[in-house]
Formats: sequence, C-alpha cells, structure tokens
Amino acid sequence: MSMQDKTKNTARHQFLIPSKVNIMVHPSAVSAHNVWLKFRSKKSSIKISDVDKYYKPLVRIISDGNLYLYFDHFERMSQIFQEESKLRQPFIIIAGHDQQIVKMAWSEVLTLCFYRDVNHVLLWQHLKKHCAQSILRELMNCDDLRVEDYCRFAGIDQHQYEYQQSSLVDEIKELGLEQDTSWLYEK
Repeated sequence: MSMQDKTKNTARHQFLIPSKVNIMVHPSAVSAHNVWLKFRSKKSSIKISDVDKYYKPLVRIISDGNLYLYFDHFERMSQIFQEESKLRQPFIIIAGHDQQIVKMAWSEVLTLCFYRDVNHVLLWQHLKKHCAQSILRELMNCDDLRVEDYCRFAGIDQHQYEYQQSSLVDEIKELGLEQDTSWLYEK
C-alpha cells in the first residue's frame, strides 16, 4: 500500500458548528434518507444538547470542498439540525466510497423494521422498490426477498404482517379510493 493510499483512507476528528457550514445528505444516500423520513418514528428524542461535545455521538461525514455530506445516523443529524445547530458537534471526516455509503444508508433505514409503530407492509414495499435487491439480501442476510424473509428479519410474526396488510386494504376501502392494491398481496 502506497503512502497516498494510506492518507486517502485516514479519518480525522473535527468539531463543526452545523449552522456555519454546509451539511447535506450524500447524493448516494438521498433515496434511503427519503424512505427514512417517511417511516421514522414521530417520538420524542433524548435531549443531549447540554452534553459536553466530547461525549456526544460521532457522525461520519465526507468533505467535498466547502460541503459536508452525511449518509447515515439520520436520527442524530435530524436532532442536530433541529436542536443543536448552533453548538459545536463532533464529526469524523472520512473518505467516501459510494458502495459502502449506499449500504450504510440503507442499513439505517432497515433499523426502522425494529420500531414498534412502523407500518411493516408499507416499509417493506418501499424497501423493495427503492433499494437494490442485492443490498437488501446482503443486509438482511437472506437469499430471497419474500415476506417471510422480511418478517424473520424484523422479528415479527407473519400474522402481524398480514393483519397490517388487511388493515391497510380496509383503510383504502373506507376512503373510497379506487386503487390497485394487488401489490399488497405479493409474496
């Protein structure tokens, strides 16, 4: 490994004030971030704005000139933007590799499967639609992308999934919407 390769892969710790720098979602993580925004839990978060900056969770970002790009830790970044944007925050600046960035972004979305109030049917449909199947199979450690695989990964009983599926169909019928709901029954 040459000296140039070593410097490329080194990470450096830096404190930034988010309101004074440009921080945005990495272009390779935008699709995952959008799915995360749609399904994230609308719960209260723990207020850590008064915690010393050396004890706050680190977030990995990529430096691109005057722009900093994040690709995971969506919940933490949301909290920083909403409550702590004027405070110095600890970041780790790393070199970016698109394939790893995409995997990390989608792994962040997959953590939503473990939330109590998530709509598993809609989340699974969005995952299958927006995430590459090879990445889903790798992250979920499965060979196929069937409902059974999703239920096993999410730690739910398939009957729970089917109940949510039927409830969703009932909601659509109650609203009087004429929609093709055949996608709900794909196995």
